[in-house]
Amino acid sequence: MPALLIFILHAYDDGYFMKRFLINRIATARFAKFLLVGGAGVIVNNAVLFLLTEIIGITYKISGLIAIETAIINNFVWNYTWTWSDRKAKTLPGKLHMLAKFNVSSGLVAFLVNYSLLRILTDIAGMYYLASNIIGILCGTAANYALSHFWTFRIRKSV
Repeated sequence: MPALLIFILHAYDDGYFMKRFLINRIATARFAKFLLVGGAGVIVNNAVLFLLTEIIGITYKISGLIAIETAIINNFVWNYTWTWSDRKAKTLPGKLHMLAKFNVSSGLVAFLVNYSLLRILTDIAGMYYLASNIIGILCGTAANYALSHFWTFRIRKSV
């Protein structure tokens, strides 16, 4: 029945409905991939944070920054090769440019949101540092997706 409805709407719609339908499906799939990559990034971030803080003995104030950068690089690799695989740069300078943009945008969001909440929730509110870290990551997710979609991995004609 849904297929029949789509066929009927397509036959009388001059293609607008089908274009919107396909665009929405692609956007939903892309956001789902972004969330999966981000979930892996959360694991990488917390693993590095825990390892450096608990095992090596570095203060969470420093290990938090190292964990964020490690997760940013991990997330770029996966988002570049999977989430936005249809928007790959054609040249090495283009790829490095995307990496730099991803690092700047993700780093900015991570510092302003993630790291700030890590420090505020841990130092002021007395929350456990790993819980503070996860809250900060969750709060930055929407901003990271928007910056990635419309700036870092935007469709480019020549790079």
